[in-house]
Amino acid sequence: MKKLLDSPVFALVLAVVVMFGTMLVSTKVSFGRKCRSVTGEFYTASEGSAPSVATQLRNFCAAAEQVALTAEQNELPEVGNTLRQIDDLRNLLYQQTDDLAAVNELYQELLSSTFSLENVLARAELTSSQAEALAVAQHDAAAAKAAIDASGFNDMARSFLKRYQKFPTVGLAGMVGVKMPCPFS
Repeated sequence: MKKLLDSPVFALVLAVVVMFGTMLVSTKVSFGRKCRSVTGEFYTASEGSAPSVATQLRNFCAAAEQVALTAEQNELPEVGNTLRQIDDLRNLLYQQTDDLAAVNELYQELLSSTFSLENVLARAELTSSQAEALAVAQHDAAAAKAAIDASGFNDMARSFLKRYQKFPTVGLAGMVGVKMPCPFS
């Protein structure tokens, strides 16, 4: 055992193992904190700035729900899928997931199904109160979508990726399970 401990090869191997372990721990802790900080901007707005993307997504969900309820009153069959998408998106936002690609995917699906319902409702015979509720919901949905599209979050995420999406950071982050932030849309 003493020979092994005195061996220069063993010392070199031990140094490499310790250095690699330190890099992994540092990536998990420090780099993970940076990634969560960027993703956190998706969920919380800075003081004096526009509402966060997540807040706007919740606003869009509320508007889409109103469209779906109007469609449900007119017994349209596509409503169940839209309501499920709204619930799924709200759940991801509630969990504050760092998988923004999944959030974006659900949002894109909800945009499509809401637009489809709006098109069907445009040809339906609506009561005046339904037509008014639909017009308000369409306005609110368009405002939320415009705010999401104009958000500075995407620029922040792209800037972060431009700086850190390089070797060895990407490889190390993947090894320790750190999720890199991604632009929302």
